[in-house]
Amino acid sequence: MKLINATPSPYGRKVAIAMKEKGIAYDVQYDVPWVPGTIVGDYSPLQQLPILITDAGQNVYDSSYILDWLEINYPTPPLLATTPTERSHQLLVRMLAERIAEFAQIIVFEIQRPDPSLPWLQRQTRKIGTGLAELSKLIGDRAPSPADPINLGDIAAGCTLRMLDFILERNFATTIEEFAWRGLHPNLVAYAAALESRPSFLATQPVMFELNLKDVVEEKAA
Repeated sequence: MKLINATPSPYGRKVAIAMKEKGIAYDVQYDVPWVPGTIVGDYSPLQQLPILITDAGQNVYDSSYILDWLEINYPTPPLLATTPTERSHQLLVRMLAERIAEFAQIIVFEIQRPDPSLPWLQRQTRKIGTGLAELSKLIGDRAPSPADPINLGDIAAGCTLRMLDFILERNFATTIEEFAWRGLHPNLVAYAAALESRPSFLATQPVMFELNLKDVVEEKAA
C-alpha cells in the first residue's frame, strides 16, 4: 500500500502510526497540497491529505475514515477496545483530540491573514483551552509504556499534543497562550512523553516543508 502524506501533517501521522502499530507494510509519498502540481485531486474528492492507496487500487481518504478502514480490514492487533464502555471512552478521546487539532490548524491560518478577526480567534482559542482541559480529565494518569497496547484515542491525542508543540516551536502562534499546554496539564506531559517513546511515534516525527504560510493564505484568499 501507499500512503500519500505531508511531512508536518498530524493527520497523516495518525495513519502512519496506526499502520506501524498493526505491522502493515506501506510505502510513503510526500506531497504539498497547496502548490501547483499537487496530486491530491487525483486521489481524493476532498482535495486533502492523507490518502491511502490500497493494494487493490482503492483510494481511501480522510484520516478518520482511513483509521476506521484499517481497523475493519486489519483488525489484529486491535486499536479499539471491544467492551462498550472502554471503546466509547477511546472514541471520545479520539474525537476530542481531532477537533482540537482542527481548531489549532484554522487558528494558525487565521493569524497569517493581514487582518485576522480577534473575536473569532478568541472564540477558537477558548475551544483549545477547554478541549485540552477535558482531554486532561479523560486521560488521567494514563502513561503507556512502549510495550503496552495503545488505541486510536491515544494515537489521536499524541499527534495533537505534538502538533501544538510543533506550532510553538516554529513560532506560528506565539501569542496563543492556550497552545502552551505543557505548563497547564502535567499529566498530559507524562502521557505524551510515554507515547513519543514508542517506535511508531519516533519513526513518524513531523518535519516542516518549505512553505510560507502567509503566501499560502493570500493565495487561498485571492
